[in-house]
Formats: sequence, structure tokens, C-alpha cells
Amino acid sequence: MNNRPASFDLQVDTFDRRAGLPEQHCQAIAQAVLRLAGASSGDLLLEVGAGTGMLGTWLARSPLRYIGLDLSHGMLAAFRRRLACQSDRPLLLQADGNHPWPLAGATVRVIFSSRALHLLDLAHVVDESLRVVRADGASLIIGRTQRPADSLATVMQQAMQRLLDQHGFPVRDSKQHQRQLLAALEHRGATVLDPVVVVRWTVVRTPWQSIVAWGSKPGLGGLEVPCAAKRTILDELRCWAQSTFGDLYHAVTCEEAYVLQRVRLVPTA
Repeated sequence: MNNRPASFDLQVDTFDRRAGLPEQHCQAIAQAVLRLAGASSGDLLLEVGAGTGMLGTWLARSPLRYIGLDLSHGMLAAFRRRLACQSDRPLLLQADGNHPWPLAGATVRVIFSSRALHLLDLAHVVDESLRVVRADGASLIIGRTQRPADSLATVMQQAMQRLLDQHGFPVRDSKQHQRQLLAALEHRGATVLDPVVVVRWTVVRTPWQSIVAWGSKPGLGGLEVPCAAKRTILDELRCWAQSTFGDLYHAVTCEEAYVLQRVRLVPTA
């Protein structure tokens, strides 16, 4: 992850618009996290991959003590700008989630992460989660966006990942990573509860929007891809999409949802 701070720093100005959650739902999502956590006033909540604070801003307004962890200085700077009007500022730490987390052991009641844990080493996430959680009970809550398998966004992403693989770049599968993470935690004594759909919304997308969005960010598919290879892959994707959909500007409406997965953690003895 040596190049990842610069990669995310370069995305700060466009990240929320390109990949952020619908602003009108962020408060409801944060409230659902707090409800599932079952924590009490003063308990410590750690967000891994706090980003620009779309959710963390709301979590930090709760009676819990909030710490946000992120690798990108630029993302955390954007988070702090969101908090400019708050008198009681939460603690935001720039740190690599693949290194030991900067918290004392047995101190955290809730670990929350939204669309970020798949970027980290699975075994490290398991070890650090079980190290920092309190001995008298704790939760890990993982948030993700859920799309239908036949939605335009899903089909375009799968096509892009196939092209990445064909060009020799390893594809990171966030869903598979989460399944493996949950299995590894269960193996260590954790209890995986049923996922909860918090909110649903409707989006209108075109194939061209996906191509432009991927072209405007560093790398591709969460990977550090050289510029020449990225241009080639996006050109091939554009040809594939034109052949598949007939019109790169054809608008498709579909429903998306935000899902929370809760895990009851048993700390390391």
C-alpha cells in the first residue's frame, strides 16, 4: 500500500461525487450503525477507512467517543473541513490499516468500516480487531453498497475486472474478501449475524458515466495501473460496452441499497 496515500489524496476533490453515498441517507446509515452497535455513552467507536467523513461526521455527533483512521492525509483534511462547525472535534488519525492500529488493546466497543476493509490484509484485520476490542463485548460492523447482479454498474464493473485480469493485473473482489473475513472471524470465535438493509435508493446510469468516472481517478479497480495500460483497458471497455449496450449514453435505472453486516467479536485471550 505504499502508493495508496497519494492515490487517494488525488481523489479528494471528486471522491464524494464519484463514489460517495447519497448525502441524504448518510445520517440514517450512521444511526443504524449506532443502533446495531448497542453501545453506551462514552464507549469507543473506531472507524477504519474514515475517508472524507460522509458517515463519520454523523457518528462523531453521537454520545460515543469516535476515532477515525485513514491512510490518506487529503481524505482526513476533507473530513476536518466537514467538522469545522463542531466545537467538540473527534480524533482523526492518519495511519496505515495494514500496520498495527494506533489504539491500546481491549479499549474499543465498536469497529465500523464502510467499503474499505477489502483494501487491507485479511489476517491483519482479524488480528487487530480482536486485539483492540473490549473483553466484555464488542461489535464489528461492515457497511457496503448492494447492487443487483444484472445492474448496469455491476455488469460494467465485472467487464472492467475481466479486462484487468486479461492484462495481468490481479483483481480485488470485495465480496469474496468479506466472505473470507467473516469466516476467519467465526473461526476465532466470533458470531456473524444476519445483514441488515438500511436504505434503498434509485440511480440512473449510463455506460459512458462509468468509463469517464474510472478514467478520472488514479489507477483502476483499486489497483495501481500504469497510464498506458489503463488507457488500453478503458478503450477496450468502451468497445465492449458499445457492442453490448448499443449506445454508451443509454440511461438505465436501477435500485441500490446500503447493507450493514454485524459481527459479535470475542477478544483474543
